[in-house]
Amino acid sequence: MIATFFRNLFRDLVRQPMRTILTLSGVMWGTFAVVLLLAFGNSVQKQSMKNMRGMGDRLVVVWPGRTTMAHGGFTKGRPIRLTTEQVYGLTDHVKGIAQIGPEFRQGRRLRHGREEFNITVRGVGTEYTDLRNTIAQNGRFINKIDLERRRRVCFIGDTLAKDLFKQDEPVGGRIMVEGVPFTVVGVMKKKIQPSNYGGNRDTQTLFMPWTTFTALYGSKYVNNFIYSTAPGVDSAALERSLRSYLSRKMGFSPKDTDALFIWNQAEMLEQVNVFFLAFNIFLGMIGSFTLLVGGVGVASIMMVVVEERTREIGVKLAVGAKRRQILFQFFSESLMIIIMGGILGFAASAFLIGVLPAEKIRDYVGVPQINPLVGIATVLILLVIGTIAGIAPARKAASTNPIEALRS
Repeated sequence: MIATFFRNLFRDLVRQPMRTILTLSGVMWGTFAVVLLLAFGNSVQKQSMKNMRGMGDRLVVVWPGRTTMAHGGFTKGRPIRLTTEQVYGLTDHVKGIAQIGPEFRQGRRLRHGREEFNITVRGVGTEYTDLRNTIAQNGRFINKIDLERRRRVCFIGDTLAKDLFKQDEPVGGRIMVEGVPFTVVGVMKKKIQPSNYGGNRDTQTLFMPWTTFTALYGSKYVNNFIYSTAPGVDSAALERSLRSYLSRKMGFSPKDTDALFIWNQAEMLEQVNVFFLAFNIFLGMIGSFTLLVGGVGVASIMMVVVEERTREIGVKLAVGAKRRQILFQFFSESLMIIIMGGILGFAASAFLIGVLPAEKIRDYVGVPQINPLVGIATVLILLVIGTIAGIAPARKAASTNPIEALRS
């Protein structure tokens, strides 16, 4: 029975090779589209999330601004200013902060040998390396002794290190910042960072102890401060607590969002996740419709096959074959064509993903991989489409009148 089934299937496939190729190609292309689109969609989502976390994990950035509402006897337009002591003291009054640190920022001219650049200089503390993922590849980050002694040392981004030092070793080298010599104590490990707040991205930035920054440039108030939420803490609730405390402390209305601008990474990551969920659904729908078109092609071809084999069906019915056997035969052939096209589509998509230059595209779209869930979903779609594509031709074959079939 099984041997007869596959023999008939092979006979029908090779009888019309061009028709067979076109039928299989439709299903193959649909499967290829579903698997490949979702593989790329999933990898782009993961890489985008990874790139965004290049700025930090559970990160919140706070900029003191100006009041736009009169409050507590103060007129609007008053600047909100915070010192480093006030920033570090927030952990005593606002619960749920894992780490916190001030940040000073100015554009300065750097020079090393004949190379000269205008870039962003940031005054930061030791906690900055954990908050912003400024991990040292060579050397070290700023330490407590650098802060206490106001040392003229700096930590630089990897791109800035290449631009200034070329092939020379940066660690231990000397950089002139507006004519003031600084010793490089470390170079940042390469990281992908799609954006930044205020100034150059970290790869092109110079970091110095904030105590040295304030001593050199006379800055008393922070440009902004950053903190990370402790694990399990609701970042939105923590943000409200922080705003409420500072509004009481600094004398502004908690409803005055311009007095204190807060950027919460968790909120952005949630929005990005929602976007990519919709994006992947859209890609899956495109691939599924392509696969559906292939299924319609299979149904059309099988209807033609039934017409061509009308006499054969009549003979089988005349010698005692049951209608459910005819139904099963043509339904199974349709389903087998769908499955064969699906296997070819899976193989083609796996081959393409395997030969892609992963290292060249990793930083942009990640590394596409065939997700097992995507494979299961595609198989289910294939089975549904195969059932739909096979039932109509099979029902037509089973309802054939044997007398009329033999006369044809």
